[in-house]
Amino acid sequence: MIEDSGNAKLREATVAGIFYPEEPAELEARIASLLDRARPSTRGAYAIVSPHAGLEYSGDLAALAWKSASARAVKRVLVLAPYHRAEESLVYLPEAEAFATPLGMVRVDTALVEELRDCGTLFSVNDIPHFEEHGVEVQLPFMRLLFPEASLVPLVVGKPGQALIKSLASALGIVFGGLAEDSLVVLSADLSSGADEELVRRQGSLLAEAVRRLDGEAALEAGSLAEAPACSGHCLASFFASPLAAGLEGLILGRHDSSAARQSGDERLVEYLAAAFVRPGGEDGPCTSS
Repeated sequence: MIEDSGNAKLREATVAGIFYPEEPAELEARIASLLDRARPSTRGAYAIVSPHAGLEYSGDLAALAWKSASARAVKRVLVLAPYHRAEESLVYLPEAEAFATPLGMVRVDTALVEELRDCGTLFSVNDIPHFEEHGVEVQLPFMRLLFPEASLVPLVVGKPGQALIKSLASALGIVFGGLAEDSLVVLSADLSSGADEELVRRQGSLLAEAVRRLDGEAALEAGSLAEAPACSGHCLASFFASPLAAGLEGLILGRHDSSAARQSGDERLVEYLAAAFVRPGGEDGPCTSS
């Protein structure tokens, strides 16, 4: 449920105890352990692709993605996550002023939310999609540990379409173009899923290549496939089309599927990816140290 905590409207954690541990000490120890084991090839990422499955499925890749930005002084985190049951091509902004996690509250940057709202009718202020979706929430324990003072701008992105991608890309440039130096963009995304393992892996490879090349058209196409569709293709395409992606290079940090954590052979297979977007040749570019 969404409650008013004091004078601030709060979006409660809805998948704590399901996608990640609910008990604070256990969750902190689990996230800290995943981050300690992560060895990304950079720690200066300006944007990342991080999976939104449970920790047992893709927590290692989420840690790899988040740690790739750990050397930066991040003041705000912009998360783009898909609305899986969307019927409209809208981008949903939160009414909530904070998101709860077992590790503490994450403050929403309400001023930037208002700026996005002013960018046009593409944006709808509605907590219901945020309550129904977990793509933002599962990123927050990593954010709390690595950037505890940062504010959050959470976007749940509705039904894909060229008009949505163009308008969202433009709005991201308008609102965040001058804030890139101390912002982190998090693209909450899984690669592909389905019952046909060969097809899932083939489609996952197509999206991974789109991520490496920052190819929005390929990402959108991968997300619209009838079989083994990629998740968040429209979120990726919107970022790639925005000024925030200009001059960045895509790095694939890691990739695997859900086969090791599946409960049975009947469970659908899901492909996951960790990726980072860096400025090539700069101090924040690829590195060889751990």
